[in-house]
Amino acid sequence: MDRILVVDDDESTRQLVKTTLTNAGYDVIEATDGVQGLHTALDKRPDLIISDIMMPIKDGYELAHDLRNN
Repeated sequence: MDRILVVDDDESTRQLVKTTLTNAGYDVIEATDGVQGLHTALDKRPDLIISDIMMPIKDGYELAHDLRNN
């Protein structure tokens, strides 16, 4: 089963995306900000990452940059 990481600081958005993807048969994991998203991505190695851009601590652009450099 494909694993998708959803990174978003808004709980309701994360839950909406998670519910939709889970109902479509995907294994969904979550992170609440870019720092947690980076650690989760490196630990769980998802097949796809869906990330918000505007988040506290580390935004989506910084997350993408850090992932590319890893």
